[in-house]
Amino acid sequence: MMKTAFRYLILVALLIFVQSCTEKYLTEEGISGIFIQTDANSKIIGQQLTISVKTEGGKDITSDAVIYVNGEILTTPTFTTDQIGIVSLKAVYRSLESPMIEIEYHDGSQTNFKKNVLIEDYTGTWCGWCPRVSYAMKLLAEQTDAAVFVAIHRAPVGLQDPYVYEGADELEQLINEPGYPKGFINRLTQWNFPEPDNLGQVIAFTQGTNPRLGLKMSSVLDNNQVSLDVESYFSNDFEDLKLVVYILENGLVYPQINYTSYYNGENPIENYIHDYTLRETLTDIIGDNLPNTSTKRGLEYKKNFSFSLPVNIEDINKVDFVAFLTDADGNVINVRRAALGVTQDYEILD
Repeated sequence: MMKTAFRYLILVALLIFVQSCTEKYLTEEGISGIFIQTDANSKIIGQQLTISVKTEGGKDITSDAVIYVNGEILTTPTFTTDQIGIVSLKAVYRSLESPMIEIEYHDGSQTNFKKNVLIEDYTGTWCGWCPRVSYAMKLLAEQTDAAVFVAIHRAPVGLQDPYVYEGADELEQLINEPGYPKGFINRLTQWNFPEPDNLGQVIAFTQGTNPRLGLKMSSVLDNNQVSLDVESYFSNDFEDLKLVVYILENGLVYPQINYTSYYNGENPIENYIHDYTLRETLTDIIGDNLPNTSTKRGLEYKKNFSFSLPVNIEDINKVDFVAFLTDADGNVINVRRAALGVTQDYEILD
């Protein structure tokens, strides 16, 4: 009798264990993490903020998630306040919790700009694990238009890459992280591994306190000569800023070694398209100093670059420029991308 009861208790315990494991599996299956997106990184007091919650794979789960603002549960995925300041948002979906993001509410007296984020991808055609980061960039581009990408091709001694950029030694010394691949957010923050499962980490950089500075570019091509204007407008006082300007080329086709399961696990990827490829730096790669007298509230700084297109450019129709400003520590404050021949306006928020 006692043996029968003991066996019954063991059976019940096993059923409970299996059920609990199954429930956990169903909770986690196919979802590595979640993140919050909003319709703007800052709002004027009284304006409504619209919030969405997504899985790292891009599925919208807003209706099933619990959203918190400053620790209080929202009953709808919208929020507004008449108080100036920073509000903190997070979401919970089953057993998963999103990274915290911050939204700034202001009184409208200052000019605010779209807050973009820079991703510098240190990569190589020879690097079998590098498609992991490029695939993450592809996923990120599907979730936000505020990400600006740069692919910096490198090749250790004995390895070949037709797009290698030799002038990045000083930059690699600055980040001080050996090995490839590696993705860096706003220059100095490493994108967490595995990058395709950490899109929310990057998107969080597009939120929070407004950068209070914007950039725009305009360029003209005459034969092989380019005149590029890079302009910045400041709605706060800044000091010790540096400007970096890149020339990129997209659409370069060359086989890519692939050790990952991404891109259907094809190895090599014969017709791999290399976008965002760094071809030349028009400034010092760490940045050119801006005069402090020109970076005060209400002022605009303009710099012209006149140059011949680099001889390694394969298709002038696929050339982009990337310009960004860094603070005294080297962190990117804001960044902008522009195609050759395009005239931009500042991305001012309403």
